[in-house]
Amino acid sequence: MVLSRVVPLPHQRIAVYENLLPLSPLRFLLADDAGAGKTIMAGLYILEMLNRGRMKRVLICCPAGLVFNWQRELRFFFELNFTILRGADFRDRDPLAGTDAPFFIISVDTAATPVVRERLAKANGTPFDLVVFDEAHKLSWTDPNRGDSKTLRYQLAETLSRRVPNLLLLTATPHMGKEFPY
Repeated sequence: MVLSRVVPLPHQRIAVYENLLPLSPLRFLLADDAGAGKTIMAGLYILEMLNRGRMKRVLICCPAGLVFNWQRELRFFFELNFTILRGADFRDRDPLAGTDAPFFIISVDTAATPVVRERLAKANGTPFDLVVFDEAHKLSWTDPNRGDSKTLRYQLAETLSRRVPNLLLLTATPHMGKEFPY
């Protein structure tokens, strides 16, 4: 059993232990203020699911500028070692093939390219148990009446959501009453 260095704040404890963990499968949009600790809440959820034996493989998709932040925080607070996947990793080979590494972080734009998206979706027979999308508001679909208006990011989320049992979307941006993009 792995323990964390985090003493959750009350709102983090309520979000994880009262809202996320009881859901199976998890399909959740965690929309909270910037700085409220969404990364910490995601880490607490991942660690708790691992400790309960309910999860083995995790993929985190986030903006490129946050990739190293996610890796650093998950390592420091939860002793979880996530491998960063880059676009170059997919050029000559499939970095998911033949690896026992269970945890990955990738930039959402790298993951959204068609070749990478399909490899992530297949995951060589070993599917992900959880996919986390940080800054999920950037996955929006601009016009629900036009299928051809789905962004590559939206297509990524749509493809992976069909193949994973647990999906966690994180955002600090309110949807402003427009539900259709999500």
